Amino acid sequence: MDLTLHQLRCFMAVADTLHFARAAGLLHMSPSTLSAQISALERHLDCKLFERSPRAVLLTGRGQELVALARQALDAAENISRWSRKPQDSVPRIGTPASSAGLRSILQAAAARMPRVDLRLRPSGFTGGLRAVGTGQVDCAFAFALDANTDFAGPRTEALWSEELVVALPEGHRYAGQDRLAVTDLFGERLIGPAGAGGEEEGPRPGWYEAIDPGLARHCSIKALVDSADEAMELVAAGIGLNIAGSSVISSYARPGVRFIPLETGHRVWVLLVTRDEQPSPEVQAFSTIAAETMA
Repeated sequence: MDLTLHQLRCFMAVADTLHFARAAGLLHMSPSTLSAQISALERHLDCKLFERSPRAVLLTGRGQELVALARQALDAAENISRWSRKPQDSVPRIGTPASSAGLRSILQAAAARMPRVDLRLRPSGFTGGLRAVGTGQVDCAFAFALDANTDFAGPRTEALWSEELVVALPEGHRYAGQDRLAVTDLFGERLIGPAGAGGEEEGPRPGWYEAIDPGLARHCSIKALVDSADEAMELVAAGIGLNIAGSSVISSYARPGVRFIPLETGHRVWVLLVTRDEQPSPEVQAFSTIAAETMA
């Protein structure tokens, strides 16, 4: 007869209590039945596990060695049991830097085509999505880039859609009535950029304003202050600075006190879906496919 989990549970109950009657009560069986299970286990292992006397029950040396092994086996069995009770569909964790009409369209399509899968959104800030994917905090993340073919070290990327760049400025700003702005119009202005992981001293996201136009880095004061579009628009509304963002900011983050003016530049901001450079789960793969097809 093979070793059974029931025998190991009987063994551990006696090992923990060192009392057959109390152990039998915990297991809801009679002491004689428990004693028979321990005897069967000892025969199977060909060793004595307990020293029994009218006044005490003690573990033998072999019994003491078995305690750790039996506990590991029972813990592993419990882990398997918990795993089997989980829903068969995993819950993809999705890093989101900002709200947008494109993101909402993808989520709506995913909800319709993956009805058994619950999507979990994790705000990742402007710059945290790549790090969250790399550390396993999320399964995939949306990220911004000025080039559809941007290649990040490690993760995979897929370009989903692009947007026109706009300048968010206070409604009392001298350019608030303009139809469009040139990059040179912004020289001398304070630009609000994404905060570094450790704070303002780390500077804005490398290459963002510089990639739009090198003159912005040379002729503007760039303040790395914010982690989200909400924060950026609050500072713009307060007159603290200007912000350059994709045009989806207009429908998602418009508020009193802020105007949005298209920026004349050869660049557009691309929204990429970032996944780990490994075989994704079926749910993450399905979400990636739906995102690409929705925004095609």
